Amino acid sequence: MPTESLFHEFPPVTTDEWEAAIQRDLKGADYASRLVWHAEDGLDVKPYYRAEDLNGCALLNAASYLLAGGARATAGWRIREEIDRTDPEEANCAAREAVAAGAEEIAYTRTVIASPSDLTLLLANLDGIPVHFEIVDAHAVHLLIDRLHKHTAALSAGLDPFADLDASASILVNRPPGLAPFILHAEQYHESGATSAEEVGLILAAAVDFIAEMQKRGLDPDSVAGSLTFSFAIGPHIFIQIAKLCAFRLVWAQALQAFGGVPEDARARIHARTARWTRTVEDPHVNILRGTTEAVSAILGGADSLSIAPFDEFCAESNEASRRLARNTQLILKHEALLARVADPGGGSYCLEVLTDTIARNAWSLLQKIEAGGGYRKYSPAIQSSITRNPSTATQKA
Repeated sequence: MPTESLFHEFPPVTTDEWEAAIQRDLKGADYASRLVWHAEDGLDVKPYYRAEDLNGCALLNAASYLLAGGARATAGWRIREEIDRTDPEEANCAAREAVAAGAEEIAYTRTVIASPSDLTLLLANLDGIPVHFEIVDAHAVHLLIDRLHKHTAALSAGLDPFADLDASASILVNRPPGLAPFILHAEQYHESGATSAEEVGLILAAAVDFIAEMQKRGLDPDSVAGSLTFSFAIGPHIFIQIAKLCAFRLVWAQALQAFGGVPEDARARIHARTARWTRTVEDPHVNILRGTTEAVSAILGGADSLSIAPFDEFCAESNEASRRLARNTQLILKHEALLARVADPGGGSYCLEVLTDTIARNAWSLLQKIEAGGGYRKYSPAIQSSITRNPSTATQKA
């Protein structure tokens, strides 16, 4: 049936007409207190959005630049399994079992690379599987560089880029394309009660500071961008968490462009993990539901890899059953709910577009404030006291 035939019986309704109908139904009640959700400081969510709401979204024109930066055709995120074993041989055994059960990426969270033999054990029989090493130092990263040509998949590491800026520059000079040695943790701000705009603005300020320092040492911004992973915690408010990741990609693309970066390097490498503050010990099985909705937010927001915490993470040492349930949640979302079929399924949603733009603009304003104050490292001692307590994360609810 032609679209014209389907909709011609439904005349257009103006915003004024919608508002008049709402006021009648409110019967004198206050519009803002009844229908506007004051989600976070500086982020109010209206009861409905229309195309005209996009007129004020100044940053959305960066979307074309972002799409030119290598956006995927599908939402093919990788299912990351966190391995907390300390012994390299035991850790590798657990990693191989996880891959056989459906994991697509491995993160060694507690294993230390003390020697080339440790690295050999950790990478054994994991050809083609991206591997992340959370605990590393500069020596371990150089071992990864030496080993990378023998491993057929991407490697990443949790090295603090600010720990030693000269050492970081040396690593970047020798970095092969398949290695992302540095990580910037936005989840520390989320778990401390920051708003979404503060999370995005603070982690963006850190990345900008690092790029600037590496430029002083003769390194180009594209090389620096390719060396970074951004790690985010995902909370319970689905639309805001989706918009948070989308907003970060927008401002990251804008910042990289300001440094003279090319579009191919504009897409941020984002890892997401379900938030810790939302977990309850009184009724741990509720964590299964919370982990699922948070995972959906991360996926729809465009995370490249995702970890769902086992539901009993804080109750006891997680067992195989709880780890399998966390892994299978992602498998179901990917292969049965088919969430990997489409990239950016929320694109074009008036609500999500406005939220994305609002978070991005507020985050950019925070970046400008930090830069005016001397940059991220000078500002960082005051970060905790400056964080606006987000009511949704200030207290944990069972």
